[in-house]
Amino acid sequence: MKSKSLLKLLGAIGLAVLIVIPLTVGCAAPAPVPAAYEEYVAGLPEGCEPVPQECFEQAIEEGELCLFDWCEWWPEEVYKNFEEEFGIKLTRDYFDSEDELVAKFRLHPEAPFDYALPDTGAFVRMKELGVLSELNHDWIPNVNKFYPEYAKEVWYNPDYKWGVNYETGITAYMYNTKYVDDPRLPSWSVLFEPAEEYKGKVSMLNEMNEVIGCALRYLGYSFTSDDEEELMEAKELLLKQKPHVVAYDSAPRRLCVNEEAWIVHHYAGDTWFYHSELVESLMMVIPTEGSLLAEDILVIPKGVRHPAAAHLWINYLYRPNVGAAVTNTVGWCNTNPEAFQFFSEELKKWPSMNIPEEYLANCDHVEARMLTGKGLELRSAIWEELKM
Repeated sequence: MKSKSLLKLLGAIGLAVLIVIPLTVGCAAPAPVPAAYEEYVAGLPEGCEPVPQECFEQAIEEGELCLFDWCEWWPEEVYKNFEEEFGIKLTRDYFDSEDELVAKFRLHPEAPFDYALPDTGAFVRMKELGVLSELNHDWIPNVNKFYPEYAKEVWYNPDYKWGVNYETGITAYMYNTKYVDDPRLPSWSVLFEPAEEYKGKVSMLNEMNEVIGCALRYLGYSFTSDDEEELMEAKELLLKQKPHVVAYDSAPRRLCVNEEAWIVHHYAGDTWFYHSELVESLMMVIPTEGSLLAEDILVIPKGVRHPAAAHLWINYLYRPNVGAAVTNTVGWCNTNPEAFQFFSEELKKWPSMNIPEEYLANCDHVEARMLTGKGLELRSAIWEELKM
């Protein structure tokens, strides 16, 4: 689902200051480099689980972890504290888009990375390419303990065999309460059939599948449909909406700050940043008709050189307080239910942190039919016509 179109912007303004709890609280407490497994176990706060001794000692011997990650996305303390706690050197490389991530492994299936963070669509493509390693569940006890049942049942990653669904969210929209007071809220209709006074005041994501998929969902169809009649109906809806659209922009910061856009199609996680840091009057809604549920997924690529360190890293990330530190920074909800207690009080109240389970159960997941074959061809043709 989600591109990290705000990454360079976030890095430039120092988003890490949004962390409102220190990583030294609860499960994320850093410790001196452990001299032995017993010290590591003794240093863990109550509630967190240690990796087995075999994994720990092998990871320390490996001494390095090579990450392929989003640039300036998570707080630096997450990386720094891991290095300090375990004495393992992190070597980091970056990608700017999910397409770049997938292309790297398509060209180099054995690329020597120990860890990557694809979203759902990229995960499906990487899995089809055969470039993912199966996880050793014995080496990630925090995940085994805290992982939610719904995440174990997703079709593309049942029983978290190939990765750990980590950050979760839906596609939604924001509206500026200073200008928009529509009785249809929170329906998708406000976005896709906007009132005349909102002409030129709607911003849409510059993402083909998100725009077309949300239109399909509003019409009562699956976000991932490859049915030609349904897709043509979505096309007509989007062409009628187009005169109201000021821009297709996945990072509409200027449009929001200058109040050029009053209704803004965006990812639920990113809406927290827009509200808390840019325009307080922007409010997120959970669209009535449903949406797409997608995650960022912790994976170990096929070319892994430091497998024990990779599992130790995933187990560390699934400490509740580490997950909360990430969420307090980027606004994407952590799949670890125990992380919620460490969210900032303001963030706890935000709609994206309070999506009912029954709503999530009614959301669509990414499916291959929207990424390949007829589904991709039809979407591409619609997008080309829409962007003319």
